[in-house]
Amino acid sequence: MIRYNKQARILALDNGSIGYAIYINDAGYLETVYFGKSLGDYSDFTCARKAGEYATPRYSVAEGRDVGYRDGFKADCAPLEISPHGLTDKRGAPVIIRGEDGSFITDLRYRSHRRYKGAPEIPGLPHAHGEGCETAQFVLEDRALKVRAHLYISIFADKDVIVKSFSFENYGKKRVKLARAMSMQLDLPRADYDLVHFGGRWSKERDYNCNPVVDGVQEVSSNLGRSSAEENPFVFIKEKKASFDSGEVIGFNLIYSGNFKFRTFVGPFRGLHITYGINDEDFEWALAPGANFYTPQAVIAYSAEGIDKMSQTFHRFIRENAMTYVHDREYKPVLFNSWEGCYFNFDTDLILSYIDDACKLGTELFVLDDGWFGARNSDRAGLGDWQVNKSKIDLHRVMAHCRERGLRFGIWFEPEMVNPDSDLFRAHPEYTLGWGLDEISLSRNQFHLDFANPAVVDNIYSQIKAFLEEYKVDYIKWDYNRTVAEHISRAYPADRQGEIYHRLVLGYYSLIGRLTRDYPDIMIEGCASGGGRFDMGTLYYCPQIWCSDESDPAQRIDIQFNTSLGYPLSCIGSHVNDSKMASYSAKAALALFGTYGYEMNPNLLTEGEIAELSATAEIYRAHHNAVIENGTLYHICAPYEGNYMCMQCVSSDKSASVVLFMNKLKELERYRFIRLKGLSAKKRYRNTLDGAVHTGDYYMNVGLNISDTWLTEFNHRLIVLTEE
Repeated sequence: MIRYNKQARILALDNGSIGYAIYINDAGYLETVYFGKSLGDYSDFTCARKAGEYATPRYSVAEGRDVGYRDGFKADCAPLEISPHGLTDKRGAPVIIRGEDGSFITDLRYRSHRRYKGAPEIPGLPHAHGEGCETAQFVLEDRALKVRAHLYISIFADKDVIVKSFSFENYGKKRVKLARAMSMQLDLPRADYDLVHFGGRWSKERDYNCNPVVDGVQEVSSNLGRSSAEENPFVFIKEKKASFDSGEVIGFNLIYSGNFKFRTFVGPFRGLHITYGINDEDFEWALAPGANFYTPQAVIAYSAEGIDKMSQTFHRFIRENAMTYVHDREYKPVLFNSWEGCYFNFDTDLILSYIDDACKLGTELFVLDDGWFGARNSDRAGLGDWQVNKSKIDLHRVMAHCRERGLRFGIWFEPEMVNPDSDLFRAHPEYTLGWGLDEISLSRNQFHLDFANPAVVDNIYSQIKAFLEEYKVDYIKWDYNRTVAEHISRAYPADRQGEIYHRLVLGYYSLIGRLTRDYPDIMIEGCASGGGRFDMGTLYYCPQIWCSDESDPAQRIDIQFNTSLGYPLSCIGSHVNDSKMASYSAKAALALFGTYGYEMNPNLLTEGEIAELSATAEIYRAHHNAVIENGTLYHICAPYEGNYMCMQCVSSDKSASVVLFMNKLKELERYRFIRLKGLSAKKRYRNTLDGAVHTGDYYMNVGLNISDTWLTEFNHRLIVLTEE
């Protein structure tokens, strides 16, 4: 997949579907000469001037000109893998290194490269893995700073994906500082794209936003200490006329859970300059002699066949090359969470009654949420004290009752936070972020623990480990309910406070990494006030993430649909709750296109409501694993483009499909023929809408006819197609 033409100095990564070509120019800079559909043969990038000599398409110097030119090529507009900084190229470098003299000049030149099978392992960071991968590793050097940069570019045999990252090593005798350390640069020769990003807030995560790529700078970023609900790290650019089925689309994501920045620049030459990685706001990393720094991996998914092809590529990559939970492909149990049923107000008998009534809904995993530990009867106390409050709950009895009823058991933690009213804070006030108690922001009645300090991580690890040794749980819900304000650690000197944002993320990975290694059979679900840390870094450890605290269909339709553009349904935590906005069957159908679970007071359900929910649970057991969890997702109708949403999943063998249609606002009678996708053209399928049997061709060209009645708000159709 990776070939190098030594005479032409062109390295090409090509898997037969996509291609990426890099030219090592005379000045020692890496020029990106191609990214797109596979070319197979890259000989056309070389042309003989005379026998034995080759030239490549590049920006050349006009005689007599010197402004903006350096070492035989036009350095301020050439498509590069890493632009220099502090010289003539002002588009925005992905890397800025400051020497002891204070200079910002960063000029990394080619020294060598190698090719090898497999993906690079990134110490301390989640990273891509899996077979069928090859990597090109370029060694670049700034001789003045005595710093080497290693650029890693990986390609996978069976996916239209490129993975890029850097590492830096200080081989000199003086300390330098990384003032910017992003993961990638991509220069494209045209800029006529739309930029799609997913902004929002708590309970309204991942709104679809589509803006033209314009002159100058555009940024999508988070500076909240986490990937955030305000902006998700998944973005994509698309041709103006691209649809779900056609057109060029390039998607980007970062295997990282902290501050990020996706930046585009369009200058007078009309090329598109993209940099992506750790947000450089308040970032500064001291690189001592002999030290190394590793950036997160950036993932680029290419599609010449529309948005869905890019989306499906990310789904497969995340399931097969990002997640590490060994049981990910196994059947996931139907989950019942106690939170919205009782909040903090429970005792042992109430929870036992919840377990009994949850069984009527087909529940297979019962989760006790917040309120079981310390002095935790409200959100004002207890965080940081991870010992069972035995005067409130007999957890051994609860777990034994779950086992008797054939259920697995799960528990809630929020390891990165502490309440002022807690034994941990009283013993160790220095464990919080900030210089002093009078200068610390209190949010949600809690402080952020200093996870940049290994002693703090060790303390929380010891507490959780002691709990897990006594209570053999099957599942953990890992919450993270506030953002970072004062990014100050008393464990580091003043001149190293620019490291804290990133070190907090490393501390999170350290703790969750140790726990997943110690307890590989426990499934951990990520959560951050809903979807505030919905990213590929968390998915490396957690096979699913709670999508949003908003379960009403009015918002949830958009949240789940938009999330599924970049992330597989298998990781989208989705529950049925007691919202009066829609029927239980409608809410259950929407939750089915996620991980599926319940969150209400089960004691209050009527027999009719239990029957509605149980019917959907039966569909879950019959089809979820093969069709929704591990099938192919097609986005049929987008809720941001009209008055209804439709998604369809098809099993890998095309023997079954599940379709969800859901209306938004009331509509009178009209034609509604939903053309399906991905079926086998000649196979015959029976559908549960009207019981008819048709060929795949019929469903894909005529469609499902749901135009026989008027639709009110959140009317839905959950349709199963099975091969006859």
